[in-house]
Amino acid sequence: MAGTQEENGNGGITGINVTPLVDITLVLLIIFMATAHIIVHRSMNLNLPKVAHSQEVPTQSIQIQMEADHSLRLNNQNVTLQELAVNLGQMARLDPSLRVTLSADERVSWGDVAGILDAIRGAGITRIATEVQPKNMNLGKPS
Repeated sequence: MAGTQEENGNGGITGINVTPLVDITLVLLIIFMATAHIIVHRSMNLNLPKVAHSQEVPTQSIQIQMEADHSLRLNNQNVTLQELAVNLGQMARLDPSLRVTLSADERVSWGDVAGILDAIRGAGITRIATEVQPKNMNLGKPS
């Protein structure tokens, strides 16, 4: 129904059909929701103004990697789980706002990753990020 007309058929449309408007609005909403993640996580190159008196704010992030053979690396140096806990405890005492990024091979079990997370939290570090790689989405094509 495009709209209501007078009974004799000669009158103009007196109502508006809002169904196409609602359809377009919903499609745009879905597009914005799907692209919001990409927009938020994109980095921007900024040309910042230069000043004579500035202070550099440290934003250090400690890198922890667990390989498929269960070997651990703390900032690209091999460590054991006990050494990792001791080193992180010392670092956390020096910098309470320390950030840690954990990368684990996909073949490592979740129990092993949980053990590393427990050691990180046991050292007093609460700002923990996990690093992942996006999947290559080949829809309709075999991988």
